[in-house]
Amino acid sequence: MSIVGFALAVPLIYLSFSVLYYVSLAAAYFLVKGREISPAGQREHRYLLLVPAYNEEGIIERILMSLRSIDYDRAKFDTCVIADNCTDHTALVARRCGAKVLARYDEAKRGKGFAIEWALKVLDLAPFDAVVIADADNIIDPGFFHGLDEALNAGSNAVQCNNCLANSSETAFTRVIHLSRTINNLLYHEAKYRIGLSSYLMGNGMCFRTSLLERHPWATGTMAEDYEYYAILAGHGEPVGFAVNSRLYHQESKDLQHASRQRLRWSSGRFEVARRFGIRLLAQGLKARDVRIIDASFPLLLPNLSLMVNLSVALFAAALLIHIFHPVPGVIAWLFVLILLELGYFASGMHLARMPVFSFLRALGFAPFFLLWKGCIDILGLSGMRAKQWGRSGRA
Repeated sequence: MSIVGFALAVPLIYLSFSVLYYVSLAAAYFLVKGREISPAGQREHRYLLLVPAYNEEGIIERILMSLRSIDYDRAKFDTCVIADNCTDHTALVARRCGAKVLARYDEAKRGKGFAIEWALKVLDLAPFDAVVIADADNIIDPGFFHGLDEALNAGSNAVQCNNCLANSSETAFTRVIHLSRTINNLLYHEAKYRIGLSSYLMGNGMCFRTSLLERHPWATGTMAEDYEYYAILAGHGEPVGFAVNSRLYHQESKDLQHASRQRLRWSSGRFEVARRFGIRLLAQGLKARDVRIIDASFPLLLPNLSLMVNLSVALFAAALLIHIFHPVPGVIAWLFVLILLELGYFASGMHLARMPVFSFLRALGFAPFFLLWKGCIDILGLSGMRAKQWGRSGRA
């Protein structure tokens, strides 16, 4: 095989596996029924809701007010806001809304991961069965805790909630994110949960039994604290369940400009976690011949949806260029098949998101700009460029 052929074959194999993996999970979602829930076996748990916040005085009231509509025994959940290095009135507003507030000041360790680690050490977790972590820009669904009960009663020790958008139809950008988020929630997380595989943590709407936190204390140091703690749990054979009926709605950035800093932080952090844990976790699963651990390495090693599409386009363009000098019709045909599978995958997501055709077309028209922007973010993240760990992203 020539150098050019090898250079094309490696990313082609990687892309093929990624596309077929995502499509297989989507097929599982439509073919495998959701888990049946027996009301007789449902136990209500005691929850501590932690809300890490940095200068969120403008929106912190919204999540705390949404808790007043929760359909759950008020004596079985408590709320604590972590005002982390705040220079505004976040703590004051949170207290006025009835929440407990922990004020933290540590310039050397700024960031959500450090704030969570500190709070879990300071707080007495004995009265609670589980700790839930949600962002300050959320609206909590009335059935939120009942949805968590379903997953905990099914045996999960760590649970990822169903992350939805509060402003899904506000702009073309939020429409694209809404489509992507619906696909991720249902065709990925819910599909994996139905067939007995682990979800991964998404930073917002994470739930952990207090007994799990005792066994594996929260200790993260990267900018992707959710991915890092997920990798730690996966390495210890602790799967993450998915609570499809536990919904929270977060405020997404309105446009590319406001989302850039946040996405760069996520991208650089996740590439760092992938480098540190991905191959090691895959090797651990292969050595133990444990399919669940092998699969748990894939969220770290496989591309996200936008990166997968960008890789498909780049390889297709490269194959067409190579074809001019050295015919590779088979490669071009296979890449065309992969692109068709991706289109079908996104069409399934549009159906699940119940997007009107006009909204979908607007999102589709914006998609090339989104993919170009996201590709630049991923390149910067892969290069090691970092954004500030903790700050507003223009969502309010």
